[in-house]
Amino acid sequence: MATREELAKLGGEAFAMLDKFYGRPGKRPPFPQDQPARSGRQPAPLRNDQAVLDSKDAALLFGGIEIIEYPKIRR
Repeated sequence: MATREELAKLGGEAFAMLDKFYGRPGKRPPFPQDQPARSGRQPAPLRNDQAVLDSKDAALLFGGIEIIEYPKIRR
């Protein structure tokens, strides 16, 4: 098994080869301060005149079925 020093040398050589092939990663542009950070996708807000279609109505409208799974209660 390789020693820590050998592994460190091997890792350094591997990253040097990646940098040579792909180029050194550039510095990231600064985050614009005027925009708030987003944590994932957020749905667009609904207008008041839009109808909301829930799963039960969608099943009825499109001829599908609704599967409801209730939690199992242990006694």
